[in-house]
Amino acid sequence: MFKELLILIIVVLIILLVFNLVKKVFILIINSIIGIFALIGFNTLFHANITINFWSVIITAIGGLIGFAIVVGCHYLGWAF
Repeated sequence: MFKELLILIIVVLIILLVFNLVKKVFILIINSIIGIFALIGFNTLFHANITINFWSVIITAIGGLIGFAIVVGCHYLGWAF
């Protein structure tokens, strides 16, 4: 009886760990997609002439909305893009 209860507790803990990991990854993926769409939309709507290249997409994909703000800020400060 004790062995089965211990195995059940371990399985439940593993399921909770996997669920939390998947939830965090899902949030990061959504943030990255929103950041990339924001970069493309900002460039299209406001004719900002931000060069969408490998580095701007990578920064935006990793940083999400914060990465988008970094790319736009660097563009307007004249540092890059």
